Amino acid sequence: MTTAILNEKVEVFKKSIEDFVKKLEQTEDSILYIKPSEKEWSGMQIVSHVLEAVDFWLVDLEALLVVPGAKWGRNHEHVRRLAAVDEAVVSRLNKAEAIKGLQELVPRVEKTLGKVKKEDLTKTAPSYNPNFDGKPLSFLIDHLIVQHVVGHYDQLVRHLQKVQ
Repeated sequence: MTTAILNEKVEVFKKSIEDFVKKLEQTEDSILYIKPSEKEWSGMQIVSHVLEAVDFWLVDLEALLVVPGAKWGRNHEHVRRLAAVDEAVVSRLNKAEAIKGLQELVPRVEKTLGKVKKEDLTKTAPSYNPNFDGKPLSFLIDHLIVQHVVGHYDQLVRHLQKVQ
């Protein structure tokens, strides 16, 4: 890890994953597949999205470290993003696999962020998502990896309060 800032981000990420795992372990399996409403995801859809999204953003971040300035990102209609929350796909994801997948994200985040140098954090690149166009790599790390997981943990907690 090259900076205290990145160390702090890894710790926040790890804590969120630990919180996710604990919440999943405390929740009856069947509850995880209940949608509070037609427009809301089930708990397992939230988890599946986190698994896919973190993987996607880590791969994108690593590519940008190799090819700085390359076009990066996606929008809400990206096929992998949509597939990850498809109910048929999610119904095949069990709690043990979800927990294992979440836990495996921690060393991946540590390894990928360990490749980031201080000067990389301010590098910018065009994005397929116009809202992210020209954002620095620090945005990708903080907003799309770390805070994204924190936010979805909070979403899971709210969700479980609705369905239990």
